Amino acid sequence: MATTTTLGSHVTAPVNFVLMRGLLSAARRTFPYFNGTLPGSLEEQGGSMSVKWRRIENLVPATTALGEVTASSFGMGRTAAAPTITDLTVAIAKYGNYMHVAEEVDLFNVNSRSAQLMDTLGENAGHTLNALQRDVLGTQTTGRWADGVAATTLMVDNLDVNDVRYAVNQLNRQAAMKFFPQGTGSTNVGTLTIRSSYFGICHSDVEEDLRQETGFVAVEQYAGYTETFIEEFGALGGVRFASTQIAPVATSGGTTTATGMRGASDILNDTYKTFIYGREAVGTISLGDQHSTAIYKGFDQVPAVVPIFKAVGSAGAGDPFNEVGSIAWKAWYAGKILNDNWLIVVESLATDLA
Repeated sequence: MATTTTLGSHVTAPVNFVLMRGLLSAARRTFPYFNGTLPGSLEEQGGSMSVKWRRIENLVPATTALGEVTASSFGMGRTAAAPTITDLTVAIAKYGNYMHVAEEVDLFNVNSRSAQLMDTLGENAGHTLNALQRDVLGTQTTGRWADGVAATTLMVDNLDVNDVRYAVNQLNRQAAMKFFPQGTGSTNVGTLTIRSSYFGICHSDVEEDLRQETGFVAVEQYAGYTETFIEEFGALGGVRFASTQIAPVATSGGTTTATGMRGASDILNDTYKTFIYGREAVGTISLGDQHSTAIYKGFDQVPAVVPIFKAVGSAGAGDPFNEVGSIAWKAWYAGKILNDNWLIVVESLATDLA
């Protein structure tokens, strides 16, 4: 049986209480996992629940000199190059969440509380879709454990510049496409040069370790003409990073002797996954509209999400006294890794700042 949000159990009336007009909001978590994804979109009533991305692979270099033509024929006797085409498909699925709301919630509250509950569902929509996209990135097997050890249980260190250098080198060797061009700083205004960069997403705990690394450039030191994005905190080793509270964390993931790291003990440390990738490494699809390819925060308008409000009294015979309405969100989503060679996962510990 569906739970109904009521005045007595969930949203109390403000009578006999001091009502603060500046109402409390839930924490605004950062949702960056659609940033830099290659969007796809299915048309409504298009007859398909799957979308296809098509990649034409690079041709083999033509290093053999063209000889003199000795006979006139179709193509002059030469062999044409045959392109290699890679198709990647993924099926879309429907997601959503909702609340039943009793009429008393609005009748006995000074402001419309249903609107605030809709904001909460909007945050839930953004969190849900980003968690799904995060889990898609988490299926990648190409990666590295911090300091190049052989397994999660052997890790004893946080993410550092050598791990970032390793990831960037792997992407460069595969000719991955970068997201950001080089930015030239100026000593006159105290800004620094930023090299052309890939994009990285890490946990907020890992952010604090990266800030301590030699060569780290804080976002406030970028030149003024360099565009930044929400929660970008800096650049290191050819990667511009954003952090989020919903990055993958395995609580007490297990290590040997890692003193001073976050976790239950020196042998039960939390382990974190950081994603570093190039342009067109990952794709996302929705129905009728594209998901955001940028970063947004909780309660922001989320593209491709349909908010649904059913007023009290709209249920007909199912609600004979016009007492219950509902609010909901719905979205169609699918995500896929489009190029395994252009996405690196680095697993690490994080320094305990206590």
